[in-house]
Amino acid sequence: MWIDFSSNEISNYYYFLKKKNEEKDYWKKSIFSFLKDWYSNKPILSLTSGTTGIPKTIFLRKKYMHERAIRTVEFLKINKKGIRGLLCLSADFIAAKMFLVRAIIFKWKIYCVLPSSNPLKNIKEYFDITSMVPIQVFFSLKYLKYIRIVLIGGHSISNFLEKKLQNVSTICYATYGMTETSGHVAIKKINGPNKSTFYKSFQDVFLRVDNRNCLRIFSPYSMDSFVQTNDIVHMISKNTFIWIGRYDNVINSGGIKIIPELVEKEISSFIPYEKRFFISSMPDKILGEKLILIVEGPPFSLHIPNTIFNGNKKFYKPKRIFFIPHFTDDLLEKFRRKEITKKIIRT
Repeated sequence: MWIDFSSNEISNYYYFLKKKNEEKDYWKKSIFSFLKDWYSNKPILSLTSGTTGIPKTIFLRKKYMHERAIRTVEFLKINKKGIRGLLCLSADFIAAKMFLVRAIIFKWKIYCVLPSSNPLKNIKEYFDITSMVPIQVFFSLKYLKYIRIVLIGGHSISNFLEKKLQNVSTICYATYGMTETSGHVAIKKINGPNKSTFYKSFQDVFLRVDNRNCLRIFSPYSMDSFVQTNDIVHMISKNTFIWIGRYDNVINSGGIKIIPELVEKEISSFIPYEKRFFISSMPDKILGEKLILIVEGPPFSLHIPNTIFNGNKKFYKPKRIFFIPHFTDDLLEKFRRKEITKKIIRT
């Protein structure tokens, strides 16, 4: 489905309302619903956030979303007409909504496809930009030649995938942002010349950390004075940082505080990439909490060499491995670690 925002006829939201009644596909209805809201007279939109925790309603000003969209496009140097974009994420979430906002402002022509784990499979045309989650990038590796710029967000990028991206011509960026920030506030280039190991915030964003080393974001385009996150970071400078993990995922095992995301990076190369997995914990009489590895899908032979658990990393070794059929019904959805872990403990 093509949407040409440079066309006055198509950019009129009444067109989308008319089409909405004709369309049966839920993913198209999500796009039309957002466009209806955007072209309405309402200055504030309500969105759902909390994909890693309890869902909550977030209110965003359209003018803030407008300014945030401009910052991303100016950074990428694609602030011109004639840009062709590919939308392959669900318009229920902030990443796709902001992709649409950028397209509206800069009058892009975008091709919208059903959100899936392999969105480029049947694509034979070239596009200037798309936004994806890591699992989409993985399954699209041999098709990335059709895309000039890929923005990757939603999940952390594994060492395995990052290595694979060094061999593609597509310019790949990891993005940092959330609903509360109206999308991107920081970005890092992960392949090609000038690639980086850290995120750099946009010029209008100011960063601090609290006493937990969790990121605090100050932006003029925020409904509050600042956004407090649970993202543990290592600050390199006042506007650059390395993302470490989530504070609400930290495990205390025998008095040792362990960040699951660090363990996941260590063991990721020993687990097939198409398998979703995560490190969690369960009660232990001696340690209080013991590390466990939870893998999606049917059981298979999994060997993680003991050599990677030397020195301080000896605490990283999972004590048990669990296989469960599904984390979520949709590969593109963020799974809820704590809910999955509770089900395992109860069984």
